[in-house]
Amino acid sequence: MIDAAGSALLPGFVDAHVHSLDILLRGGVADDRPLYDWLVNVNLPAARAYRLEDHATAVRLFSLEALRSGITTVVDQIEVPFAEWDEISDVVVDTYVQTGLRAVVGQMFYDTVPPEMDALMAAYTRKEPQLTPDLGAQPGGLEDVLAKLETLIRRHHGKADGRISYWPAPGVAILCTADALLGAQRLARRHGVMTTVHVAESPLDRMQQGMSSVQYLAAIGYLAPDVLAGHCVQVDTNDIRALAVAGAKVSSQPVSNLFLGNGIAPVADMQTAGVVVALGTDDGNCNNSVNFLADMKFAALLQKGRAGNPAVLGAEKVLEMATIDGATAVGLADVIGSVEVGKQADLILVDLSGAHLHPRQSTASVLVYQANGTEVHTVVIAGEVVLENRQPTWLDPDAERRLVEDVDEASARILTDARVRPRTDQTWVSRRAV
Repeated sequence: MIDAAGSALLPGFVDAHVHSLDILLRGGVADDRPLYDWLVNVNLPAARAYRLEDHATAVRLFSLEALRSGITTVVDQIEVPFAEWDEISDVVVDTYVQTGLRAVVGQMFYDTVPPEMDALMAAYTRKEPQLTPDLGAQPGGLEDVLAKLETLIRRHHGKADGRISYWPAPGVAILCTADALLGAQRLARRHGVMTTVHVAESPLDRMQQGMSSVQYLAAIGYLAPDVLAGHCVQVDTNDIRALAVAGAKVSSQPVSNLFLGNGIAPVADMQTAGVVVALGTDDGNCNNSVNFLADMKFAALLQKGRAGNPAVLGAEKVLEMATIDGATAVGLADVIGSVEVGKQADLILVDLSGAHLHPRQSTASVLVYQANGTEVHTVVIAGEVVLENRQPTWLDPDAERRLVEDVDEASARILTDARVRPRTDQTWVSRRAV
């Protein structure tokens, strides 16, 4: 029995788009860079410098923040060197088994770099000459990639009594050939899972093969109900119609889209067209926190400002995006996303006693617009208590202090080894008017 007096009982939040491993690269490493500058001059070089144990450290830190934010399910897309897929996937999955989260692990891959990216890459080479630009295309053939993906699905999917899922994750639509996209989809369908892919995140990846990326995905027959399209920021009315007709799902990452300057996704327009839209926190170094309640407020306010209409996305709908819409988007609506008999007990308790949460007429309004993200005190996943009094059951205070020390040590070492130059307090120069 759990005393929930003075608390709101909710389904656990579904974070439909994350990259947990990048959480070691925050704190002033990736600020003020556009998407592909951020990718090739921070993320990819640093990913090559991780040690095996660093991946466990990153997932543990991410899990700690996620649980304290009320997140019970994540779609975590991991982007690591092809030669290390086996070892790193084992570490990531095993760590999620230990932390108790319900995790979809998506193995990202690319198989092409479009010619139009050459000039961009040359510019980034001049900007950070100490690095070797790399858009992450896997060595070897697509057959090897798909064979390895199948091995990993067989190894990991369904672990921890079904808490762990494993998906193929074509990384970015414009960096994948049609064969890669459709091959991943066929593989996923053989194993009863979905695929997820980044689509039209920035102006640079809006177009693909002479048409919009969304229209291209529809034309080759990839768009379908078992596709989770990440971002969809740079989309128009025709793209939205194509997503709706195909039944594809979308995950929106409002904070990272702002952080990287990519724009505001037309979430309300997609919902009006019938597209299921979930929420995600995205990378730990382009957000730079794992705070779902805070991100829910961003999601609502951005749509109001974009539309010039304060009623376009209300608090109740944002809560649905965080729960049942998220569960629907990741193919788990029959398992999680609502509090009802027959579903898994993925539940959170949110303390409503704080002065900042009063007065309260509408609980939905208070949660979305007044909560600051630190009010979740209890988390239950699959009927097991994994957070009690804001402390994970797998991490006591002493162990948490050691984790923080490990995080700082690993981050400093990774940046040094990768030759990534972080922003520091000493590099700040005042821009005040004189």
